[in-house]
Amino acid sequence: MAYQALYRQWRPVDFSSMVAQEAVVATLRNQITTGRIAHAYLFCGSRGTGKTSTAKIMSRAINCENPRNGDPCGECESCRRLLADESLDVMEIDAASNNGVDEIRDLRETVKYPPQQGKYKVYIIDEVHMLSASAFNALLKTLEEPPAHVVFILATTEPQKLPATILSRCQRFDFGRIPAGQIAGRLRQAVEGAGATATDSALNMIARAAEGGMRDALSILDMCLGYRSDVDEELVRNVLGTSDKGFLFRFADALEAEDAAMLMGMIDELMRGGREPMVFAKDVSQHLRALLMAKCCGNDLAALLDLTAEDAAEYVEQAEAFTEGRLMKMMELFMAVETELRWASSPRIALENAALKACLRTAEADTAALNDRIAQLEKQVSDLTEKLKNGVVAAAPARAAKTAPKAETKTEAPRQVVLTPTGRSSDDTWKEAMNTLKKTAPGVHGMLGMGRYVGCDGTLYRWEAPMGQDFFVMALNKEDKRSVIAEALTTAAGVESRFEAVLPGQETQSADSAEQSLLQSLGETFGRENFMIQEDIK
Repeated sequence: MAYQALYRQWRPVDFSSMVAQEAVVATLRNQITTGRIAHAYLFCGSRGTGKTSTAKIMSRAINCENPRNGDPCGECESCRRLLADESLDVMEIDAASNNGVDEIRDLRETVKYPPQQGKYKVYIIDEVHMLSASAFNALLKTLEEPPAHVVFILATTEPQKLPATILSRCQRFDFGRIPAGQIAGRLRQAVEGAGATATDSALNMIARAAEGGMRDALSILDMCLGYRSDVDEELVRNVLGTSDKGFLFRFADALEAEDAAMLMGMIDELMRGGREPMVFAKDVSQHLRALLMAKCCGNDLAALLDLTAEDAAEYVEQAEAFTEGRLMKMMELFMAVETELRWASSPRIALENAALKACLRTAEADTAALNDRIAQLEKQVSDLTEKLKNGVVAAAPARAAKTAPKAETKTEAPRQVVLTPTGRSSDDTWKEAMNTLKKTAPGVHGMLGMGRYVGCDGTLYRWEAPMGQDFFVMALNKEDKRSVIAEALTTAAGVESRFEAVLPGQETQSADSAEQSLLQSLGETFGRENFMIQEDIK
């Protein structure tokens, strides 16, 4: 006997063996049990969700001599003939190849004749959206008022293409995509039925790759079993042409680090391994989607993506290095190149171009790129602020550490405690002044919170900005803010006091020099032509 594909071997023979579609099954069972059989049904849904299987089960159930809770018995003469495809009471029509008006006219002539053996004559029209406009018009009247012994079951993956006049004459049932967990359960039954073995992770990978279609999942499993009888993740990846999870995490790390050389090397490794660029672009898009979802809803990630808690934690950890904006931009790039690769004459070049764009996005000079860079800087400032509040010294960025020479460790000398004329220490004076500013000038207090108080020289109190944050030095040394801080210090110390903001390692710095330092830093970062200086107007 010729080999039969798994998706044909495991096609459901009754409603009890259906996977998912509980609402559809319950409704049809109740109609069969109560005898409320409609004259026309429309089954809608994506491929492999059970539309044709349900139509065949229903055609047997309504013709069964001894139905059991809406299911065909499988033992009566009608059931046996229908299972063996020997009955003329059920007609399957492929609308893709019989889409003309002549075929529908022939159908209108045959509906007049009663069924040979069962109660109903059933017409299953698959891919009904492929019928021509004239064919639909020829079907209208027959579909609306067929003979009492005729039932039409229309199946389609694109219900939006059907005329409203057809939709209004049918009872519509929508078939949803089958959850990956239920697909994996049926795959386990198929593996055991074939006398083979498979790991749970391999079956879960096949179920996710099927994207809700049982037929696709069984076809992938059939290909895997064609290689060998023990199915594991590596075999599934080879059959699908996808990359392993570790490779995708390393690829995302290279994107975050903007390491173009590493990206090109990984793509070369991919191509030498015989992987398809379009499949890899899809894998990267899905990985970036998982990272974006980890940013938005990290606590629910495992349930949303059918992941283990360990895998979800790994996605959440990697997502911390990205901003939402950059993840969306990169995902858009790889989704776009996935479509372009279908017609690209050099798929590898298209993939490399997309990877470089995602890598060097923040080096461009358009508005979107500048927004990405600003978001990255805001994140760095936020992280630094949090560490300073917790008393943790921020470490230098990893990429800078690769090129910058290692600085000598210097032991900071203890700050000398200075007593004010009122007998209060300079540290206590600073704390009291900060409490006053928190109430009277919260904006100034917030800026001071970004750095640290470094000491008092007589009546001059000095504050040090974080490394590379020249902006705060320039802003706090301006006359309006300096006078507000000095007034608070004077009130706390009981003697006329002054204030000065300095950079790390500098004793003093004028407002002009701080401003020039900031302008130079901004120019190196964004380009002098991309920003303008405007005086703060009170």
